[in-house]
Amino acid sequence: MIKGYLGVDLGTTGTKAILFDENDNVLGKGYQSYKLITPAEKFFEQNAEDWYNAVVNSVKDAVKDFDGEILGMSFSAQGGSFLLADLDENGNLIPLTNALTWLDNRAGVEAQENADKFTEITGGKLSAGSAISRLFWLKKNMPIEFSKTKLVLSTSDYVYYMLTKKAVIDYTSAAMMAVYDGEKNDWDDKLIEFVGMSRSQFPKVIGAGELIGQASQEFLSATGIKGNLNVYCGVHDQFAASLGSNYFGDDDIIVSTGTTWVVFAKNAQKVAGKFACRRHPDGGYGYFVSAVSSGTVLEWEKNFFGTDYDAINSEVVKRDFDEDLMVYPFISGNGAYRGKNELKFSVHNLTYNHDKFDMLKATMEGVAFEINQIVNTFADAGFNVGKIIVTGGATRSEAWMNILSTVLNRKLYLSEQTDGCCFGAYSVAKKGIEDKYVRFNFSGKTVEPNTELAEKYLKKFEKYNQILVK
Repeated sequence: MIKGYLGVDLGTTGTKAILFDENDNVLGKGYQSYKLITPAEKFFEQNAEDWYNAVVNSVKDAVKDFDGEILGMSFSAQGGSFLLADLDENGNLIPLTNALTWLDNRAGVEAQENADKFTEITGGKLSAGSAISRLFWLKKNMPIEFSKTKLVLSTSDYVYYMLTKKAVIDYTSAAMMAVYDGEKNDWDDKLIEFVGMSRSQFPKVIGAGELIGQASQEFLSATGIKGNLNVYCGVHDQFAASLGSNYFGDDDIIVSTGTTWVVFAKNAQKVAGKFACRRHPDGGYGYFVSAVSSGTVLEWEKNFFGTDYDAINSEVVKRDFDEDLMVYPFISGNGAYRGKNELKFSVHNLTYNHDKFDMLKATMEGVAFEINQIVNTFADAGFNVGKIIVTGGATRSEAWMNILSTVLNRKLYLSEQTDGCCFGAYSVAKKGIEDKYVRFNFSGKTVEPNTELAEKYLKKFEKYNQILVK
């Protein structure tokens, strides 16, 4: 009988489930989207029940043609999104709030009010988008719900509880909650006390691949899965993507392209720098930096100009190199790696002779410059930068990948694997059973830099950065 494994990715806009056999072959897929709720500016919420329902429906589709035994299931999940929940007398969850997603930026006042104390405790800076800032906002603006809270649950641990009634979270996801001590690999009691809560209100921290329990009969009936199903603790989505893209070695960098482009690197030792650091489930430390506006800016421009990606890609390659026209792509802000710079989306040196495709090409260059800035940040911090693997939708743009390769002046490995997070979640499930992660073979193509333009782009990148440091 064929043995199956489920890898599930709880994303920002939807959940994808993939059924694998024991030889890493894909047997079935399912997907269900869910909406962002935006009741006010800077508010980005979701209904947590949509997360669980999407798991049920996506898994149901993935397994519908499978008659074998499914040995285990694990998860990849968006980090930093959470809700407050109560429990009834039978231990069932009662959501008290919508989930405040990682995109939510409402807590600017609370971040300012608590910044000094946060810095005193951690040495770090408190931002409006931090989970602890959002907890302070809830405490101030929803005091009744805050006082009733039995559990603070992020995306994956909400689903774990719905499946098993066990309140657990993996440490890569716990670290996104901003009340976590990365050195001790546990909740930070000082930060929890600072926000006015207790350790009992947060799930137990466990490791990736640890058995949580068996999925409920209700879930099995709803999805059509026969027998029992073990649920194994998963990881934050960037770590899942790194496990799902495990083609080469620890020095390699993964650029995940999407709404936000994220640059992920791994290092054996802890390194100081302007990037998020978490213990990596496969040893060492994982680091990631988000180029916040990278995917959204081209989508916004596409809609603004009333064009499409096919037209953009075909026209951009016809445009000659322009050393002066620059687009700073920060349509939804810039990342912490840019320090205190608050430059918004802007276009420099646009003339009457330019058209929309010149501007779109300069936008692609601007995003490539931001990725180059992040890669340089890693290199300056002491990382050995090996191969650069690019995943996600932007790899389908030959024009953009040629620009990126030339700006970085490096060969790029463009992965054909668009489901890296699900592959990583599957790898974690198999780790729970076999005590080792799956190693995947690379499938894709490479892009070489244009040597004639590499020096020109280096000079343009230096000019681009001059404005940002003024």
